[in-house]
Formats: sequence, structure tokens, C-alpha cells
Amino acid sequence: MNLFNRRILSLISVLVVAIAFENVPSDELSLPEAFQKISDQSLLWGPYRSNLYVGIKPKIPHSFLSGLMWFNADDPEGIVKLRHSCEQDPEIQSFGWVKYDARVGGRHIIKDRGCKVLIKSDFVKTSDGNWALKITGVPKKGQENVKTSLIFYAGTEEDQDNMLMFAGNKDEFGNVNNDLTRLTGVSKVLGGAFELLVEDGPSNRYPSATVLAAPDLDPSLTHHLSLHVPDEHLWQAKEVFISLLQESVGKIREDPSLNVSEIPVDQLTTLRNINNFEGNLHFIQKTFQGKFELNIIFNLEDAPEKLSSSNIDSYVDRALTHFDEKFSSQLQFQAPFHTKEYSNFGKEFLSNLAGGVGYFYGEQLVDRNAFVDDDSFDNVKLVGKPEGPSELFTSVPSRPFFPRGFYWDEGFHLLSILDYDSDLALEILKSWFALIDDDGWIAREQILGPEARSRAPAEFQVQNPNIANPPTLMLVFAKLLIMAHDSPKSEDDFVSIQDLSENMGHVHLDNPEILVDYAEDIYPRLKKHFEWFATTQKGETLGLSRESKYPNQLYRWIGRTKDLCLPSGLDDYPRASEPDSGELNIDLLSWMGLMSRSMKSIAKLLNKADDVHYFENIEQGVLYNLDQIHWSEEEKSYCDITVDDDDNDVFECHKGYVTLLPFALKLIPEDSERLIHVLQDLRDPDICWSQFGIRSLSKSHPLFHSGEDYWRGNIWLNINYLILDALKHYAESSGALPDVKEMAKPIYKELREILVTNVYNEFKRTGYAWEQYNEATGKGQRTRHFLGWTSLVIPIMKMPEELA
Repeated sequence: MNLFNRRILSLISVLVVAIAFENVPSDELSLPEAFQKISDQSLLWGPYRSNLYVGIKPKIPHSFLSGLMWFNADDPEGIVKLRHSCEQDPEIQSFGWVKYDARVGGRHIIKDRGCKVLIKSDFVKTSDGNWALKITGVPKKGQENVKTSLIFYAGTEEDQDNMLMFAGNKDEFGNVNNDLTRLTGVSKVLGGAFELLVEDGPSNRYPSATVLAAPDLDPSLTHHLSLHVPDEHLWQAKEVFISLLQESVGKIREDPSLNVSEIPVDQLTTLRNINNFEGNLHFIQKTFQGKFELNIIFNLEDAPEKLSSSNIDSYVDRALTHFDEKFSSQLQFQAPFHTKEYSNFGKEFLSNLAGGVGYFYGEQLVDRNAFVDDDSFDNVKLVGKPEGPSELFTSVPSRPFFPRGFYWDEGFHLLSILDYDSDLALEILKSWFALIDDDGWIAREQILGPEARSRAPAEFQVQNPNIANPPTLMLVFAKLLIMAHDSPKSEDDFVSIQDLSENMGHVHLDNPEILVDYAEDIYPRLKKHFEWFATTQKGETLGLSRESKYPNQLYRWIGRTKDLCLPSGLDDYPRASEPDSGELNIDLLSWMGLMSRSMKSIAKLLNKADDVHYFENIEQGVLYNLDQIHWSEEEKSYCDITVDDDDNDVFECHKGYVTLLPFALKLIPEDSERLIHVLQDLRDPDICWSQFGIRSLSKSHPLFHSGEDYWRGNIWLNINYLILDALKHYAESSGALPDVKEMAKPIYKELREILVTNVYNEFKRTGYAWEQYNEATGKGQRTRHFLGWTSLVIPIMKMPEELA
């Protein structure tokens, strides 16, 4: 018996005992426990390395990761353009999921002009822990003989519970048969022994060479190499691969019989194991000429539902059909967007948002000692210390530019996911709420582990527990509870495991006790989270002339500097030119109003009468201060407050998203005449209105399009969505003034149409969704492949065309 077989048998004997204790019979589980078990199974595997074009791993730390790299093997510069992580590269014409469901899989397409090939990856998975990738390469027209070198890698952490080894045959030079490459392994957390197959399609062509520089540089054969890589560096497979190639080329240069400049690129860039390495990270390289197919199949030994090259196409067809049918039933777009073109547009946006969901695990850098609120309002250098590790299951704003979790972005992301898969939205919410620390704080950016840190600028990597961010997650959770409360309930008293599996996506809406059970469990932490906001962001009243019946409901963003207010999310939006600790911020007051209203709704649904009264009083204080402290009669607008040299309150009015937020969050009383002034600003082309959407800053403001010009005029979908939803709310309110209703209805109809039409047109023109849109031209700008809150066009298309 060889070393491999002895290790396998040893691990299996340990795992059989361990797994036996974990497999509690399903009929002994409560409904919430059974739901969680089925949900975890259906979401176990996914493209959870959001920063990569193709990167599959499980939602479990310390287990397994994989990825795909490729380069053009004709061009000497091809290896320099090795594709791996998502980049804002002009040579990538477009990339993304065209159809994707987090529970069954989907199709991802990359149009790579630089490598002269289209890469299609179909990902599917089974309910019992198996998955497969079908990779198809189609050369660019006129480049039918282009050579593409593909490198698939897989790695496991090396310990007593994980192992991955090569289990095939190699010739005397270390080359592998092209038909099939087989790896086998064991992982306790993944379910025991498994097999990983890499199998070529039947019609693949390979480069031919009349002369080989060395027998182990044959590009027509498959090449495998494994080596030991420390666990914390497994994610750096690209750097390891390049290092191995550099070592190989170095050896060639040392050989006096070889001339590097005369060796064909496809040979020179071939992976070879010159040091006879073995270890936990495996590379499999295949070089193709022209069109190619490659199947990568992971099967657990004990799983009854096995995937294979013979059935993978049927699983792909099933996944794509499932997505189409579910999308049609859950997301019915309204005129004028009820066409096939807009349906496909919506499918791609939703697929890219859900396909960008990642699983992150690792330490966060936190500075708990820095004082970020001194009177100088300078940037404070944060010195982070590792905390954790923590885990987070989250969607990301942009795979190439922001592949990590953002607190206030995530609430908007989930609004786009809710209608399609509210169970997925709930799992993401749970993951975020699990990050609430003992003080009630959640970091505004979640940069967990070295892989996530490698894609984040150094100045944003360290978090500080005094810095807040708009609490959009509370809005989503309250909405989920209301949806569950209002949803038709299942008539069956008994819900089987099979029922849960088949209906996963909206199970908790049909069985609200699942959500209520979780809400009861998390409620104390949510309350602590609210209290953290209320205490750390409280505005100053001592020593100032301001008076309010509700002094505890006055707020300011802690951590703003002279030039930026990053905590607000509206970074460079104009504030008082001379910062002062006596400032009060209308946008933060509005977010606290939303948060207290959300907490009140949650408390009401959980029958916590005392807390309902508590949050009702806080909400009342917010609404009082909104009207009595922050309304400027001169500007006819809600405004920030600063103080003069005598510490008297002075209005700081910068019309735009900040002044519109009380309206956008539906905090203005429905019968208020002030709504008319807000609507006038909204529709005024010299203030907020543009032919492509609502501007972030008034066109008449002296800082319009100045400086960094991030939130100083251009159009953002997240605030436009809130405004559109508020227009609908006030237009349909029985308590609203007739003039308000008549003004709101046409603004709503026109705004909805111009927003969606422009995002659609730019997507067709460029192949991408964008971070923001130019208010003068409508062109997408800044970060591309921004499928975060720009995906809010999905619920916008679901809104009615016009209001009665």
C-alpha cells in the first residue's frame, strides 16, 4: 500500500466517526433548523472568489479553493497579460454572468480581445455537494488557430482534515495524458473523500511541434505540478505560477544548447516540475489551438448524484431553464420595459449581482485607539491591529474594483435580490448582523483576510469603531419581516425536507416562523447596533444656543474631515466649509429616522410593546427636529446646521441628495406643504433635474462638478431609486395634499423611464453597468462592471409605469 492510500484510509476512518455525529436526522430538526441546513447545502459551493473571473470555493473556511488562469500562447507578451483577477482592462470587451442562480448555477462569458478568445464557463452544482465547470473557448473571428493556454488550479489547507493529491499517470518526463487528469482528496468539512477530474472535450486541438526544446516542454500534452504552499498564501496561485515559469525559463537560459529567443512561446511558457515538488496546491496546464472544451468535475465519493462529462450539459440546460422560469415568475417588468430586450437586460444585471456574491474569511485591521474627532478635522493615520478572524457572505459593488463588503451598499444590493430570492437575501443579512461586536459596531468596509486586502487601497484597510455608515440593512430587514407578515401562509401544518429543498428561495415567506425565530434571536444585537449609532453619532448641545425638545435626536457624522465626509457615503458632497464639532447633519438625522422606524416595525412584529413605545418616541424626536431645527424657511429646504462665532445655529444649505434625503426616506409628513417645495427642487432643471436622472448636487451650486467631482452633480442609482420610491409613496398616500399628488405623478413616470432607458443604452453601448452616470451626457463613468446599486434598475422596472 503506497503513502497516498495509507493517508486516505487514515483520514476516512477519522471522518466516518466525525461525520456520524454531525448527521442529525432531518425529522428531529425544528423547522428553522431544517431550513438552515437545506439553505447551507444549496449555497455551499459558488463562484465565491468575487475578485476572480473564475474562482470556485465553498462557503467554509480552511477547506478548498480553485481558480482559472489563461493567456495567449502565440504572443511573447501573452504571459504578461495572464488573466486571473477581474480588472478594468480595455482589452476585456466585457465579462459577467448572463444567467445565474445562487442555488443551481449559471453561465459566465468573458469576451477577451487581448487573448483573441471568448471564454464561456458554465457552473452547475447538486444538492449533495458536487459541482462542475464546463469551460468553452471560442476564438475571435479570423483567429481560428489562436493558441490559448489554460491553467486550472486547486488547493487545500494542509492539516489532518484536508488532503489533495494527484492520482493519475505521468510519462517519464512528467507529462500527463490529455484525456483525463485526476486528483483525489479528503476533507472533513466538505463531506469526506472526493474526486476532482479535469477532462478534455472530444474535439480539442493542440499545438504541434516538430522540434521540442525539451521533452517536458511539449505544449500538446497536459502538464501537472503540485507544491507545498502555506495556507495563508494559497490565494496567491497566480504569483506562484509565474514564479515557477520564471524558474523554468532561468534553467533554460543556463543551458548552453538552448537559445531562449528561438523557443516557441507555447513551449517556453509550459509548466514543468524541475524540482519534483509535491504539495497541497495543484496546477494543471493545457494549451489548445482554436476552439476548446474542458470539464472540471468535483464529486464526493458518497454523494448519490454524481456529475460527469456525459451529463454536465443536461445540468447546464436545467440551470439556465430554472433561472429563466424563476425570473419570469418573480420579476414581471412593467411598461415600457416589458419586452424581451429589457428582460434579458434585467437577467444580466441580476445574474451579475448574485454571481458577485462572495465568501470572505480572515482578520480585519482595526484601530480602536485613534481619536478621529479632534478639532483640526485632519485625516487621522490609523494603525490597525488584527481582529478576528470573521466571516462574511456578501455581494460586492464591483468585482474588478470593489471586491469586498460595504455596509451601506449592501442594503441597496439586497433590494434587487429580494424579489428573486428572499432566502438568499436573508442569509446575507444574517452574515452581516453576525459581525455586530459587543459595542454594537459594524465596520463600514469589510476587508477580511489577505486576499481581500490585496484589492483594497492601503488608506481604507484599517477600520475605526467610531465611524458609521448609513444603516441600509435595517431597511431591508424590516421589509423582509413585513413581506413575511403579509405573504400568504402555507396551509400545511407539516413541511417536509423535500418541500424546503424544492421551494428554497422564498421558504421563510411561506413559513414566517423561520424568520421570526431568527428575529427573536438577533433582536438584542440589533438593538445594541441602534444604540451604538445613537450614542457615537450624537450631536453637540452643551454650550450651544440651540434648543430642542429632543436633544438626544440630533446627530452628526463622526470622522468627517475638512474635505470629505466618508462616513456619510457621499464622500465629497459639500458640507460646511469650516468644520465644527457643533455641526448637525440632516442626512444622518434622516438615516436615524429610518433606523428608528425600522426598529419600531421589528419590535411590533415581535410583540415587544415597551420597545415599540421606545422607538416611537425616538422617531417622534427625529421628525420634530427635522421640521423645527433643520428646515430653512429662506431656502425652502432641509439643511445641515453649523454654528457661527457666537455658537448660534446657522443653516448650511447645499441642495441635492443631502437635502432630498428626508423626502427620499419618506420622513416628511404626508400632509406637509413642504413637500411642494421639495418637489419643485426635484423637477427644476437648474437644481436637481436632468434628462438622465436626479443630479447629486444642484446645477446652480458653486461647487457643481468641482474638485474630485464624485458626488457633486452626477447621477447615482441608489438615491434615484429612493426618490422614485418616495414619489410613489406620496402620490398614492391618502393623506397627501392634492397638489403634491399631481406634482409627484408625472415626475415619477418620467424619472422611472429616463433612468432605466439611460442605464440600458449605456449597457448596450459599452457592455457594462457603471458606478455613476454623467448628468449632461448620460454616459457611464468611473468604475465599470458596477453591478452593486446600479442593479436597482431591476426593482425600478418592476414598478408600475404610472400612478393612478
